[in-house]
Amino acid sequence: MYLNPEFKFAKLPWLAGQRLFRNMNVVDLMNIAQASPSTDWLTQIASVPTNFSVTFVSSDRFFQDHWDIRMDFRDNDAFIWHLWPNATQIVGARIKWMVGKHKLVTKIEKKKSEREPTIIHSFMVGFQKTLFEIVEWLEKLFTCKVTNINIPFPALQNCPRTARWSALRYSKNLTMTTSCADSEWIVAILKERYAQNCKTFIGEVEIGRPRDISVEALSSLTYRSGRLNFNLLSFDYFLEYVKNLMASDDERFLILRARIPDWTIEKVNEFAQKLELARSPLETLSRTHFTSEFGDFDVTRPMFQYNQSEDIVLAFNFLVKPGDLYACMAVVRWKRKSADRIEHERQVAENARRNAEEDARMMLEENDEEDEEEDVRDVEGARGDYRRRAIIMAVVRGPPFNIHH
Repeated sequence: MYLNPEFKFAKLPWLAGQRLFRNMNVVDLMNIAQASPSTDWLTQIASVPTNFSVTFVSSDRFFQDHWDIRMDFRDNDAFIWHLWPNATQIVGARIKWMVGKHKLVTKIEKKKSEREPTIIHSFMVGFQKTLFEIVEWLEKLFTCKVTNINIPFPALQNCPRTARWSALRYSKNLTMTTSCADSEWIVAILKERYAQNCKTFIGEVEIGRPRDISVEALSSLTYRSGRLNFNLLSFDYFLEYVKNLMASDDERFLILRARIPDWTIEKVNEFAQKLELARSPLETLSRTHFTSEFGDFDVTRPMFQYNQSEDIVLAFNFLVKPGDLYACMAVVRWKRKSADRIEHERQVAENARRNAEEDARMMLEENDEEDEEEDVRDVEGARGDYRRRAIIMAVVRGPPFNIHH
């Protein structure tokens, strides 16, 4: 669509502006907006995106780390904006966008189909700071806030500016798939995010001493694997935290390893009674359910369990130390095996049994063959001994005497 550069978008009636937004690609409108002295006209006609995500893409290849911004709209095309710290990905680019004070050499890929999002590549100087200002520009342009941030913790460690990025505190969802053991940073950001009803996920998290944080704020953190030290916290605090964990339906959760303040068996039983945990049956969970393997805990024979649903069981394991005191507890998520998995495991076990029987049979046959060969060698050896004795006797006796007349 060709538009006169002198066209006054701000003078468009609201309804006409809405139709313009629905019938023009959002990237084309952004192209016009970045060159306009004011973007209020686009802000007035644009719909709020249904998704606004920012992802740090980490790569093993040198200079391939970059940021991805994705926006989805109910009434317009989605776009993915790759922001690169080097120019290798935008060779041949002729477009120059101006976002704030930042000049972005930009390339827009031609769409292969109408269903695919538009792909944009930009080279930016000032990798982190430029990103933050681009996000702010988009938030203002579309009257929204970033909804999802996915970032590995090393990206925060290596850049203090990123760790202080305000969007980390208000994005609806914050995801860190890597491990994080910075207790102070975790506690601080959980407090702020919980106050705004935001969700936080960290793949592997370790919190040395979760003090000065409410149990509700701490419970707002979800993870695959968590190591939390409750040694200095009250029994009631820990009890409330585990209750919240039991009520969570996050399918990514695998295990919680919790340090507890040297419980006696009576305290362990009190804990189980207050949470209405059932004694784990003698028949192990592994027959009907499965979980991951954890080297530091034998999770195959838990003391207690809680049936979270028809398919999910939370198993409670306790680690006893000398003196019959329980210093650590693990909560492990088990999932019911599918019929296909049970059949597969049955076939694997059957094949293993057959292979073992075949190996045993072959060993017996080899032993029998060795015994037969040994018997043959014994017989041949005996025959050889007999022949040798016969020769010796013949030599001793000498030749027969001949009598001549």
